[in-house]
Amino acid sequence: MHPNLYSGVNGQYAGFDGRVHRVEGAQRAQYANFSGWDVYRSQLQLVTWLDAKTGSDIAQSLFNQATRNGGEWDRWTHNAGGTHVMNGDPAAPALAAIHAFGGTQFRARQALASLVHASSQVSARDRSDTGCGVACIGQRPALDQWLSLHYIAAKSNSWDGATETLESVTADFGLAMLATRLGDQETARTYLARSDWWRNVFNPAATPEGGYVQDRNADGTWPPFDPSDNDTFVEGSGAQYLWMLPFNVRGLADALGGNDKTNRRLDAFFHHADGSWALTKAGGLHSELDNEPSIGSPWIYEFAGQPHRTQETILEVLDTLWSNKPEGIPGNDDLGAMSSWYVWSAMGLYPGIPGRAELLLSSPLFSRVAVHRPGGDLAIEVDRQGVGSRYIEAMKVNGKASTATYLPESVALHGGRLRQTLSTTHDTQWGMAAGDAPPSFPPPR
Repeated sequence: MHPNLYSGVNGQYAGFDGRVHRVEGAQRAQYANFSGWDVYRSQLQLVTWLDAKTGSDIAQSLFNQATRNGGEWDRWTHNAGGTHVMNGDPAAPALAAIHAFGGTQFRARQALASLVHASSQVSARDRSDTGCGVACIGQRPALDQWLSLHYIAAKSNSWDGATETLESVTADFGLAMLATRLGDQETARTYLARSDWWRNVFNPAATPEGGYVQDRNADGTWPPFDPSDNDTFVEGSGAQYLWMLPFNVRGLADALGGNDKTNRRLDAFFHHADGSWALTKAGGLHSELDNEPSIGSPWIYEFAGQPHRTQETILEVLDTLWSNKPEGIPGNDDLGAMSSWYVWSAMGLYPGIPGRAELLLSSPLFSRVAVHRPGGDLAIEVDRQGVGSRYIEAMKVNGKASTATYLPESVALHGGRLRQTLSTTHDTQWGMAAGDAPPSFPPPR
């Protein structure tokens, strides 16, 4: 699941500028071939969690590439050059995630400064429509609109406006988290405020059934909208992209009308009208759990007081969409993006909040999991109360009872002991209180 090592002789590597360079300082190797749009969601977190030094080298490699490319961070680098493929600015949440999971041995302050400059100073390439939609050449396509309108409009120099807006708020949230860890509170406040700009493309009256994130015209009006339509979103539909706000799910749930309405929307998203599962190839109104825009959505239930729904949905995906056959990985693995999701989910964990190291909880496939890290081991033990047990009934963290549906960052970084009791029927109490939900990170009001 690693990016490919772009190997050379005696620590040398070719840069975007065509020259030969040498790794410096603590960096051991220069990595290349990053499908950034894919791997920022869970692959880089897993690699760094298991080997923080490799994560640090990956972060430094991305910074080196950007430095050799005039300060522009490419979305999909290949060997010594950029391809510009996909959308958003995935380097920002990628570096924030690496740092959060302990990969701190890279020039983080310089990298943050570079990313802040690229996200605040409009370049000619950001204004260009060359390569759009699949491969817009700018690092922040339509950045001029982002800074003036506070959203990317339906017509812009980007792939798709609403999608670009969601990716941009995720990138800005990542920069806010990285700045916080580096003690730059002014930058953190600025970018946390920018991460709330998703509200500018949330139309509460998008459909009679409720609100959606959708394209918006530059004059503020809303064009016609069909949530099942894949034409105005990148590799997905409006219904699938609605849930791609993992850093402020509480804000999204409130915008949808509260927990009950959110859970009903999720139930309809993962199921057909007859109650059967709709996990992939079920149409634009349903989940597509073989591709990145949908893979974080099962954990949304935990923010809305229904953790047992997360547990049963994740296990259904693992049981039915994945297998030990040649075609056993659903969709494209995308340099480890999908298989890392499986590894996390099989452990009953997920790094669902970009740029942070809280681990959302589900039901492990195994009775025992051990993760060895220099900062401290994580041990997970599972007691099953019968065949087919899949619902968390009780849990202890380091010997203390807990009803939280996530593990704090300290456990990911320093280890701990997790003991779960699983039952065949879901408990009506565990993890359902408001205080049990994973954190959300709205800007201060």
